[in-house]
Amino acid sequence: MTSQIENASFLNKLPSYKNPPVNEVVCGMRFRPIERLRIPHIGFLWEKFRTEYPIIQHAPPISSNKGEMLVDKVTGLPLPRMWFISDSDDQLIQFQNDRFYFNWRKRKNDYPRYAHVISNFKKALNSVKDVFKDFDLGELEPIEYELTYINHIPKGIGWKTIDDLTEIFTDFSWNKTTSRFLPNPEEISWTTKFSFPEKKSHLIISLKHAITEDELPTLIYELKAIGNDSDDTIHNWLDLAHEWIIRGFTDLTTSKMHEIWEIEENA
Repeated sequence: MTSQIENASFLNKLPSYKNPPVNEVVCGMRFRPIERLRIPHIGFLWEKFRTEYPIIQHAPPISSNKGEMLVDKVTGLPLPRMWFISDSDDQLIQFQNDRFYFNWRKRKNDYPRYAHVISNFKKALNSVKDVFKDFDLGELEPIEYELTYINHIPKGIGWKTIDDLTEIFTDFSWNKTTSRFLPNPEEISWTTKFSFPEKKSHLIISLKHAITEDELPTLIYELKAIGNDSDDTIHNWLDLAHEWIIRGFTDLTTSKMHEIWEIEENA
């Protein structure tokens, strides 16, 4: 009986790492396009952001799942995606007329933790809602929520060649035998998908091999939660998605890597 209680207590604790390999976090949503939104409204949105996000850039619009691009109904021109960037370049707000995302990006600073990222996301989201309200643009109606963690595991941190993947991931193996025709793989690309309870959301986990800007071979380990649970608020959904991502991250990686990333036993 005691061991069952101890196991339940362990499962209730969310794993935490002192030195996680997080390179970027993305949180946000797709929402129903705002029919009344015009380019000048985005200028008023920047007025809300510019103190903390003074750098503004255009970015290519993100197309829909069907490959369609949002266009202005009068001119037929594509509607822009705007980036609002902090001076330190580690925080980014993305906005277009059906999407809103907040990104934390690793630069010189360490990962500031989920609570900090979500706090900044909520603040930015409230600014968007304020502009919509000020100009009577209508309600922001979410279609799909997203929380993504992008982790970088560079060569030399727990691995040297693709053969070492079993030292990092619990469920990955390459059966090397003398009778095989194919040599060991040089690169790897892997994706799998898990359903949340009631199947309203999913966790998509992917792994790929890449060369970073500093020409260092790196494993990109991405965990993306997406969902369209209209019965829940985005804040509750993000908390659930965060739990799935952290537990999934831990579930698929080895105790050796947990030690490298300095898992915190009493977190």
